[in-house]
Amino acid sequence: MKSKAFIPVLVLIFTIWGTTAFAQKNNDSKKIKEKVDKTLTQLDEHLKLEKSKRNAVEGIFTEFYTKQQQLKNNIQGPASGLGQGLTSQNFQSIRKQNETLVNQRDAQLKKELSEGQYKKWKTEVEPTLRFGRKK
Repeated sequence: MKSKAFIPVLVLIFTIWGTTAFAQKNNDSKKIKEKVDKTLTQLDEHLKLEKSKRNAVEGIFTEFYTKQQQLKNNIQGPASGLGQGLTSQNFQSIRKQNETLVNQRDAQLKKELSEGQYKKWKTEVEPTLRFGRKK
């Protein structure tokens, strides 16, 4: 009798867990797309990139924001509470990992953008994107 009741409860638990994980992944994808779109809008305004460069830069930012979101998800732990995440890591460790991501992104951008475009990115565009600041 107990095993008959256990199976539906187990199925319910896994269904809720799977739905939550799917919803978070879908929400992460939306956040990443929004960030990439916002960045590209700013770049279009300031740099007027040709289509091939714009596509390459879009790939760079998609990869960058995806890795940043993964880092953030690991810090916070999964939404379901079933995992521990990176709770034992200190602030400096996380900051260093994020700096590494930024440095990798910037190295890729330097290859795609001219020196003048990269300088404009660092001085005019990037500051407007930090910490949710508005232009």
